[in-house]
Amino acid sequence: MKTDNIDYIINACLYGPAESLAPLFTRAFEESRRKFSNKIAFHMPGMVHYETEFYEATDPLRFPSLSITGPQCSLNCEHCNAHLLETMIPTTTPEKLWETLLEIDRAGGKGCLISGGSTPKGNTPLMKYIPTLKRAKKELDLDIVVHTGVVYPEIASALASVGIDGAMLDIIGSEETLKDIYHLDMSVDVFEESLTLLEENGIPIMPHIVVGLHYGQLKGEDEAIRMISRHKSDSVIVVAFKPLDGTPMESTTPASPLDIARVILASRLAMPDRPTILGCARPHGEHRRETDRLAIDAGVSAIAYPTEAGYNYALERGLNIIMSEECCSLLDRALTDN
Repeated sequence: MKTDNIDYIINACLYGPAESLAPLFTRAFEESRRKFSNKIAFHMPGMVHYETEFYEATDPLRFPSLSITGPQCSLNCEHCNAHLLETMIPTTTPEKLWETLLEIDRAGGKGCLISGGSTPKGNTPLMKYIPTLKRAKKELDLDIVVHTGVVYPEIASALASVGIDGAMLDIIGSEETLKDIYHLDMSVDVFEESLTLLEENGIPIMPHIVVGLHYGQLKGEDEAIRMISRHKSDSVIVVAFKPLDGTPMESTTPASPLDIARVILASRLAMPDRPTILGCARPHGEHRRETDRLAIDAGVSAIAYPTEAGYNYALERGLNIIMSEECCSLLDRALTDN
């Protein structure tokens, strides 16, 4: 798609008056259904105990998140302050990682997310775990997705040699956000370079756009969409800033459900060749219920940890619901297996 067309779509979706969005929602929903069928996948991986009237997923080893740094992070970002690492299984040595991967496999788990805190350079310190990940891909029947952070040449080559099932990273489009929230004094060009390295090494890419990360405001999401559109990715995953207790941003008002839907709309229409996903990170309560409904209207192909309101609304819209206990980044597994 030409740059001027993308710019027009982004501006209309992100900055147009709310009353002008109805035809864009209609177009996004209909184009998504034509391109990706009438299926929508609901994902419930092992990071969260998930129990609703329509589905129960309670085994923590079905697709857990592992932190190779334990609770430690060099950046201590404003929105997280390493709190998210506390919800992950610590695997701080190659030996501990192997033991945990074996445990997941023996328990019948489908795979895992390899994550962890960041180094001062913005990357997850993965190198010493590469031999273990290679062994796991050869010997165990597990899907392995990796949170990379900023990607450097050495790790891109190493991950390609492993044959990981996907690389996930937040794409930040504002240098002010990168500095003020992530505490990284670098250009957003590092994300363009990261996407290029992953693409050149043939690694499946599942980029994330974090809506409202800049103190609840839309700032840089437009550039993140442009950046992703210039590269090949398996999907586009939209998540949203969620205030966490004990962080500097615990009292910050998050982006509204409509603002989240605006970003989904822009992603869906600017990149019609790839599915858009509503990822797991987003506020709870009525905010989450409304976000789920708007995301369905905007044509998402998958939702992580959907609300009952989202489930019922998908049925109302005539969608064929697929349940998956893998990470939403592995949408293709859910759709091809069902």
